[in-house]
Amino acid sequence: MKVHDMVVTGQQLTLSNLEVNILGPGAMLERCDVYSDCASAALVVAGLDMIEGSFTQRDRPLTEARFKRAHFSGVTFSGSFTDCDFGDWDAPARPHVANCDFSEAKLDGCRFLHCDVDTIKFHKWPGFTLTHPAAARDFVLARQWPAKVGMILDIYTDTDPECVAISGDGARIAKKAGISIAELCDLLQAIPGIRIVD
Repeated sequence: MKVHDMVVTGQQLTLSNLEVNILGPGAMLERCDVYSDCASAALVVAGLDMIEGSFTQRDRPLTEARFKRAHFSGVTFSGSFTDCDFGDWDAPARPHVANCDFSEAKLDGCRFLHCDVDTIKFHKWPGFTLTHPAAARDFVLARQWPAKVGMILDIYTDTDPECVAISGDGARIAKKAGISIAELCDLLQAIPGIRIVD
């Protein structure tokens, strides 16, 4: 699928892994439902505005996708996203993600760059989100953590202020660290800027 220099309203769009899907430049999706089964190599975002509607990642996690030059407002996300970047390191005129709902998505190592973090609904526990991770770095480095937990938190907080949030998968981290999900939750609760949604 290729969408560029047009406004699409109230449509259902399917992004297939069998072709390269290009969204942009000049693509605006209003109240559309996007269904994707593509890997990141099959998705190119080259200038997208998506207003309301939904983005559903089906069948496979979307891994290492870069939603640069994309703006999402009022969009509901579902499915699995691993090591994806929502937003761009360069300061935009408006947030890359605002008023969006990720509560039904599974996010693992996903960064939010230049986004309106206070208007985003993040995923539920065992997912967690660390807002303003760079500001939590001194706290993280000063504490003793189970080895695998400390390593991941070191990576999560070793970032620039443009990264306003990073979301992780607590179940995966607890398994790697050999601790229970409840133990991990107790450890994470102390971090400044942590968001854990029941």
